[in-house]
Amino acid sequence: MNQPLRLLFSFVTLSYCSIAQKWEKVYLDTNIFSIDTVTVGKNKFIGFINDKTYYLLNGKGDTLIKKTDYYFGAEFKDFNQDGHKDILLHYSSNATMVLDLFVYIPTIKSFKEVKGFRQFPAPLPIKNTGYYYSYHKSGCADMNWDSDLFYIKDFKAITLGKISGRQCDNRDGVKDAVYIHKFHGKQKQFFKTLPIMTIWKYKDYKWGFIEEYWTNNYRQFL
Repeated sequence: MNQPLRLLFSFVTLSYCSIAQKWEKVYLDTNIFSIDTVTVGKNKFIGFINDKTYYLLNGKGDTLIKKTDYYFGAEFKDFNQDGHKDILLHYSSNATMVLDLFVYIPTIKSFKEVKGFRQFPAPLPIKNTGYYYSYHKSGCADMNWDSDLFYIKDFKAITLGKISGRQCDNRDGVKDAVYIHKFHGKQKQFFKTLPIMTIWKYKDYKWGFIEEYWTNNYRQFL
């Protein structure tokens, strides 16, 4: 372990007695702006960002992950709902909630990155299914937007379907409507078109429509 990480590890170790199963943030007046500590499956981990680089250390102070990118935040959260905390890295982008995901693997007592996860901004789970959906702006001051249905297999995020909302008064040459497509691998197949006024029937507008549509219809895209 190099000297900066050794000093950091020594500092954080002092707080282990009080955190147990909970994690806390410690703010330092250095380039390291936050430290998260967590216990997953009786194994202790320390995560922090220093100069756009995310580090994950185990309880012995060994570096398990070192990844440099435009990261401005990180959190331990059970994203795949398997009972173990995963790692979500917040990436600086024009889109909202662009994330990288590392899922916890009990057999190796460490985390592994999910490839392609960044393509699905603001991801949310469809409860008790193992499937997820995203949302991102697609231009025209968010009057054009997209939501992808996806799942994770073999540490890859895979697209199953797409909802494309177009409500920009035909400015892009596309008639205002909700366009829905299926995906088979990289092949995109038209599935259905709905009137754009459909989204106004929901209390939460397009977000309410997206949530209800994927929850009720995700099986049609498997």
